Amino acid sequence: MTTKSAALLTAVMLSAILFMGVGLFSVDAGGRVVSSDGYGVSTSSR
Repeated sequence: MTTKSAALLTAVMLSAILFMGVGLFSVDAGGRVVSSDGYGVSTSSR
């Protein structure tokens, strides 16, 4: 593996880990909020 390929693979892997962490954080933060579709209809009323 060349240095350029290794650097590219490292950058892609680190960005994937970062996006996974952001996704887990947003799911955890949104778990306490009742979801709404924007028209005032929430999942708790269905």
